[in-house]
Amino acid sequence: MTDDRLTTAVRELINRYDPEGLLGMGAPDDEYDSEVRDLTALVRGREKITAGVVGSVWNRWFNDVSDWCTRQPGQVREVAAALEDLRGRR
Repeated sequence: MTDDRLTTAVRELINRYDPEGLLGMGAPDDEYDSEVRDLTALVRGREKITAGVVGSVWNRWFNDVSDWCTRQPGQVREVAAALEDLRGRR
């Protein structure tokens, strides 16, 4: 999978969940691109992608003001599993 396709796949995954509800409020499709960049790097890396790792990325960008990880832990686990799946397909 090319870098562009991988980034697009990660963006589509995150946008599907819209963890902060920003897209639902009219934010542009690239609203989460900082997070997407870091999550894409994880897919390229060697570290196992867990809910905790996804949460760390998320909380770093949202300065620990996001409650997505505690409000929707199932979604965070789903995102981590989907990112691991992408890793297997690249």
